[in-house]
Amino acid sequence: MLPLDDPRWAALDHRNWSQGQGGPDAPFVPDELRHLLAHPTNGERFDDLWPYLCSEGTAWPAAYAAVPHLVTIARGLPPARRDDYLYVVGLVAMCSGEYGETPADLANDIADAYRRALPEALTLLAEALATAEHDQISTRYLLAATAALKGHTEYAEILNELDVYAECQSCGEPMLELPE
Repeated sequence: MLPLDDPRWAALDHRNWSQGQGGPDAPFVPDELRHLLAHPTNGERFDDLWPYLCSEGTAWPAAYAAVPHLVTIARGLPPARRDDYLYVVGLVAMCSGEYGETPADLANDIADAYRRALPEALTLLAEALATAEHDQISTRYLLAATAALKGHTEYAEILNELDVYAECQSCGEPMLELPE
């Protein structure tokens, strides 16, 4: 795992951060991870961070270095509080294409740490799914993360994007609206 004080963090791009230069609102990822390790239930801070790591179908290099830290944070939380961290780990896997794939120019130690973190993330995710209550939408996202962590990224993408619902005319419950 890349230590949070490693100077290579500055060179790991993420959204609004390139070649060690960030925009005025771009977070410095190791500072944010350090804060989250000390305050893992600070959901607002995590919600502010994760789109800089992986969003819009892209996992930036800093995401791969962050994943082992996200798994460490999730490990320290009760199963019912792990969802967001583990979903983002699954999202990084989903955005990466093939299971365990990383950018070609990513340092080997960072890529290896990322790959080693994925099986533990899957185990923690299974515990969270088995022990915590989830609504239909949360379950769908966690199942998408599970599919990605099992190497089924295309299936994961389908589950992740599966938010087209209609209301049943008979009972009023939400249901999947299939295209004609």
